[in-house]
Amino acid sequence: MTMFSRIYVALLIVLLLASCKNEIADIRAITDASNLPIQTSYNAEYILSERGKVTNRLFAAKLEQFQGDDEYVLATGGVTVLFYDTLEQQEAKLTAKEGAHYSKDKRLIARDSVVLLSRKGEMLETEELIFLEDSARIYTDKFVKIVTANGSTLYGNGLVSNDSFTKWQIKKPHDGQIFINEDNE
Repeated sequence: MTMFSRIYVALLIVLLLASCKNEIADIRAITDASNLPIQTSYNAEYILSERGKVTNRLFAAKLEQFQGDDEYVLATGGVTVLFYDTLEQQEAKLTAKEGAHYSKDKRLIARDSVVLLSRKGEMLETEELIFLEDSARIYTDKFVKIVTANGSTLYGNGLVSNDSFTKWQIKKPHDGQIFINEDNE
């Protein structure tokens, strides 16, 4: 073996050994049981009720339940949430690629290709939508596109709404005018 070959092999061995270095914090984070779901379900349904009446129904390709200080359920692979009124009639339908439900905060966050349809045919499209169960409110600070029941299309940044998407307001409309749908009081 030539001197050049020996130097090349030695350098290669040093590089290989250096690349195998693992940080203890990284190893602990990967192997820490608190970072792993306590339960995983496929093609799952999650029902939220209040006083014996169904208020929401969540369907997901994959549901993972995590425990700890901030317990949550992660829905991936496509998620659908149905919103019901006090008579358990469907008021709205939300679809997204993923979502998370935080039981402590009573908060649902839908992300990625979010579409919300109201009973009267209005449609909201955005990248993130947050639903607060306690106040029955939906909001986002992201870009929104709304197609109204009469076919008009509105654009803006941010939205606040009731959970049935019948009373809503675009926070920062793109045309500069504040638009509040006609069902608002």
